[in-house]
Amino acid sequence: MSMMDISKEASSVLTEIIENEENSQYWEKRFDMISERDDTILRGCFKELNDKGLIYTRWADNIPYIINVLKDGYVYYDYVQKNDTPMTKFEKEMQQLLCRTKTIKPPINAAAISTNISEYNKPSEDWLNDFEIFYNKYLKEHSLAPRIENILLHRQLSAYNDAVSCLKSISKDEEFIALMRGEQKMISSKRSIDSKYDVFISHANKDKLNFIDDLYSSLDSLGINIFYDKKSLEWGDKWKDRILDGVNQSEFAIIVISENFFGIEWTEKELNEFLNRQNKNGQKIILPVVHNITMEQLRDKYPSIAEIQAISSKDYSHDQIALLFAAQLIKRLKAK
Repeated sequence: MSMMDISKEASSVLTEIIENEENSQYWEKRFDMISERDDTILRGCFKELNDKGLIYTRWADNIPYIINVLKDGYVYYDYVQKNDTPMTKFEKEMQQLLCRTKTIKPPINAAAISTNISEYNKPSEDWLNDFEIFYNKYLKEHSLAPRIENILLHRQLSAYNDAVSCLKSISKDEEFIALMRGEQKMISSKRSIDSKYDVFISHANKDKLNFIDDLYSSLDSLGINIFYDKKSLEWGDKWKDRILDGVNQSEFAIIVISENFFGIEWTEKELNEFLNRQNKNGQKIILPVVHNITMEQLRDKYPSIAEIQAISSKDYSHDQIALLFAAQLIKRLKAK
């Protein structure tokens, strides 16, 4: 069976049917929530799926009350799942949030006496709470972040509709989604000829297991070329020479500064080498990350980088730090 046998819209509806087979109220709510135009499209998709022998539907009160997915329907669904571009965790969570909006009514502040407003508004309030978690995980670097932050902070009556609108816009932002997928072709196609590595991770060995390994994995998943001693040094290498080569051939340096970093000969040597490079050419190189220490400790220990904006591992996950770095790298590559 070819993927071209049915329309993209009908394929999406088939997925929606299968993924909501256990929810007996789903389609009643779904049809109740949509516009006349969307109702026409949705009914057309049901007819197409019936005509193609993928589902069997019986209608009552103009709503499908029996939907049986037939053998070819499951076969087609499995085919699509195996052959479509795999969605990232980000995309799956975004699609789940958008799918839920199809059966959630916007909140109200007045209703008939028989309507319990708190109960009526609970689905949209729960959705907003889940959306806030999603925002904190993935969207802080999106251009809509200030607007979303304001929506979530004030939680006005329009907050649900406004948040849904923002999420729909983000779902159409192909550049941002590509970045989240780690498909930024610009990173590989425009990489600086002078720099062998996009980034050097400077760190204390004691921080490898509890932080650095995960940070490396997040950066690597975005197609970023990394000098990380654990991965870059090979058997028989003169490690001091290889590390200095990595320092000199890296576009940026993520310096992960913790108490374990303090006073270690080679971490401080790396830091000084990068400081010298940055001071010499006047171009941003050092991207400090404080890990399990305060900004005050950083300033006290290394006043030379006190004026360089740092971020804290308490405020950003490994994935978020990787995305922040990818944005810095893309900006640099665009300027070249």
